[in-house]
Amino acid sequence: MNKNKNILVVIIICLLYLLPTFVYATNIEMTGTVVSIRKGPGTNYDKLGTTNDVGEQYTLKSTELVKTEKGCDSGYWFNIDYKGENAYICSSYAIIKVEEKIVITEEAKNECEAYLKEKGFPVSYWSSLCELKIKHPTWEFESVYTGYDFAAAVEKEQCRGSITTSSKAEYQDNTCGRSYDSGYTGASQIANAYYMNPLNFLTESTVFMFESAYINDGVKEHYASIVPKISNNKLVNNIPNLPLYIVNASASSNASATFLAARIRVELGSGLLSSGTYKGQLQSALSGTYTTRYGYYYTGSAFVKDSQYASIDNYYNFYNIGASDGDGVTQRALAYAYKKSWGGPNYTQEEARQVAVNGGAEWTYRNYINAGQQTMYFNKFNFNPETVKNNHSIASHEYMTNVEAPLSEGRSLYNAYKDLNLLDLPFKFVIPVYANLNADIKNSDGGATGDDNNENKGLLPSTMVISAGYTLDGSIINNVTKDTSIGDFIGKISSQGGTVEVYSDNNRLYDGTIGTGMTLRIVSDAGESTYTIVIKGDTSGDGKVNALDLLHVQKFIIGEKDITGVYLTACDTSGDGKVNALDLLQIQKSILGLNDL
Repeated sequence: MNKNKNILVVIIICLLYLLPTFVYATNIEMTGTVVSIRKGPGTNYDKLGTTNDVGEQYTLKSTELVKTEKGCDSGYWFNIDYKGENAYICSSYAIIKVEEKIVITEEAKNECEAYLKEKGFPVSYWSSLCELKIKHPTWEFESVYTGYDFAAAVEKEQCRGSITTSSKAEYQDNTCGRSYDSGYTGASQIANAYYMNPLNFLTESTVFMFESAYINDGVKEHYASIVPKISNNKLVNNIPNLPLYIVNASASSNASATFLAARIRVELGSGLLSSGTYKGQLQSALSGTYTTRYGYYYTGSAFVKDSQYASIDNYYNFYNIGASDGDGVTQRALAYAYKKSWGGPNYTQEEARQVAVNGGAEWTYRNYINAGQQTMYFNKFNFNPETVKNNHSIASHEYMTNVEAPLSEGRSLYNAYKDLNLLDLPFKFVIPVYANLNADIKNSDGGATGDDNNENKGLLPSTMVISAGYTLDGSIINNVTKDTSIGDFIGKISSQGGTVEVYSDNNRLYDGTIGTGMTLRIVSDAGESTYTIVIKGDTSGDGKVNALDLLHVQKFIIGEKDITGVYLTACDTSGDGKVNALDLLQIQKSILGLNDL
């Protein structure tokens, strides 16, 4: 029995014991798209239809999963009602959705408990939060009812997080089959459960992982003194104006300066620079002299020692955006900075650094803070239902992999506030609430370094693609949006394990934009597959939808241009099997920003 099956057995047992505590809406919510709905629990049964969107819900006929070996990676199927018929969906692509909020029957004994009850916090939160509220009356707490069963949420984080190899054995999982930064390995289910449980972090020194990342006017006036405290002293010694860059970036992006400073501190580490000297490639990246120091130039997709290509000196990426775990982190970060024009020869060093800090702040605000992931916690553990409304699947689109990162970032905030005697500012905290938060989570056999049979069965490549939010039509990957960076695309799929590579004309790409005709190669312990990517409207293969694509379709319609294969598929934006004036109109509207293909 593989690891996912064992985990699901634990989930079932937990659900059966804990059902009386909460009222279930008996729904499942889809975390993948275009998933088959079948007459029976197996791919050997006929299809009744397919799901359409992430976030789509179906009524469960039973909370008990049906075990089978037929074509479902997890080995279990949900029994649902589909248009009045008895039907089944593979549990790999869905999660139990507990719609009704927790019914809080306990009577509040004081003003603080009444406040927390009104805010939607279960009684298990009251003692810790009241202790904080009594000590800091200006603090405000907001609850976010995720609507997800805690055990099911933990299961969805399987092999998505990392943890240091110095952690205790039961927190480490070496079975996930993916690359990690030096000194890190996979986080086990017990580790996920610990770092995902808000009750473990409702203390003065740890609660700041839940601080809202929106600008707080009551804190804003102190940014100038707070940000230097949060920022790594060694970084500031080498980049004295870094705090100023961060405060400026906050003003231009609407992201909290303290949040941005904590993010940069965690991403760049606390011991990178020593005695004013630079050590290693990342330090060279901070100095803006990567090409000068190492002789590597950027071709647009790879780094080579050939000066006919672009120097990446004076480019910066202080947030490590686009730099997933594994080898070549610095190169991926700088390649992303180059793509985004965060610096370059047209700027002074000071200007380039400000541009880079601004660019990363605006990117973080747009893609995370203002999309339902407004705390450090939700940046790592994405279970805020608002994120589904913003077209992101839960348990994906996670900024960092390290399960300890929210705690580390939060503590850097706390330490700065404490040192400056500012803990009584009107901080705002947004804290998640799950159903069945007291579920007993265990590692499956082989799910931690201390367990026996620690072998990786891995996910099927097709499962990795679909779970990342994309759709498959045979060997064709659809549902990839225009202007998607290769780094983001690879990171989204590789977060589930395995090796993920993108190619164009047999050349492996590390950066740039995903385009029609590129190929994706996935290798996991469960198999190896190669897929071809199609982006609606991108007929040229550059990953964009613009006037060139419009011209291609026009010429094809009047017979002046021959378009075949996946490029012809990209022309058919309406999906009706034809390329005509309707597709032309849809591409035109996309260019004008009137629709999304």
